[in-house]
Amino acid sequence: MRISQFQKYSQKENTVTNNILLMLSRLNDLKVEYYKSIIEKLSDGGQSYEPQANFLQQVGSNRGIIDGFIEVKASKIVIETKLSQRELIKKLTKYGAVFKKGVQNQLWHLSSNCYSDEEVEIINDKLKKEYPEIPIEFNNLLFLNLIENLEEIYEENVHDYELKLLYEDFRDYCYEERLVNDSAYKLLFVPTGWSYEWNLKHKMYFCPINWHKQEFSYFGLYKSKSVRSFSKVENVIEADYDFPSKTLSVKTKNHTDRQIERLELALLNYGESQSGLKYYILPEDEFYITDFKKDSKGGIQGFRYKDLRHFIKEENLVHLENQNTERIAEILKNKIWK
Repeated sequence: MRISQFQKYSQKENTVTNNILLMLSRLNDLKVEYYKSIIEKLSDGGQSYEPQANFLQQVGSNRGIIDGFIEVKASKIVIETKLSQRELIKKLTKYGAVFKKGVQNQLWHLSSNCYSDEEVEIINDKLKKEYPEIPIEFNNLLFLNLIENLEEIYEENVHDYELKLLYEDFRDYCYEERLVNDSAYKLLFVPTGWSYEWNLKHKMYFCPINWHKQEFSYFGLYKSKSVRSFSKVENVIEADYDFPSKTLSVKTKNHTDRQIERLELALLNYGESQSGLKYYILPEDEFYITDFKKDSKGGIQGFRYKDLRHFIKEENLVHLENQNTERIAEILKNKIWK
């Protein structure tokens, strides 16, 4: 197993903050443009961010034309990290004292539980009242925002292997430390290719045991730039199969006779021995065809996760866990993703 770049032995706030700063530092080391991009993506005000010197020539001024000009714009970012709670507003706004005039100032509150819109308005009003001459941008951030924006940067630069490792390690760290809890809204979908007909016929998917570490509620089969099916997962069974002897060795418990029967029939139809795999057993009845299309170039590199709240806001399906799976599958037929 490859060594992760992020410590996983504690959930204390200083460890979480250290790993966030490590991620941002590594991003900057890989390419300054990556670091610039994530800060701008996280900025609530959408303002540009300049973390490096600008080299200019023939710059106009009221004293004439300057031949050469090098400018480093001053900026400060203050990060207040909480695990699952929110900082007291009175304490949070006191951090504004470290900011200065003429500087691009950002105050981040980073947690798995962000402030409400009303609380954000209160915070911004207090910052303006307490520091009237200092512009301070307040950013109300979730750990999930860091993951999603880092993912966007990776998807824009998919050939950068070091960036890929950084994104995957940071994503896995946040989920394994339970800094993100969006499983009720999450869809996992997997590429199938030539096995699609087998997957569809048996309503089943297999992969190595250590794949798909994040928790999720919905599962989809992907083929030809679209998620083609939508369901929940009935069970996950770890097993080895010897095709010559038709022997199934089940490694996990809490399965039904019908699920084992389905697995044996599917593997017999597959026609090969297999080991070290887990099998996603999908429902026989509540399994729906959809057409959740990818609207960008190329296919996908391995499995993907999507937060369904990004795609069904307008239908007012606020609590997905209480929604009918078939209804969500129908809605996704008219949605696209990149």
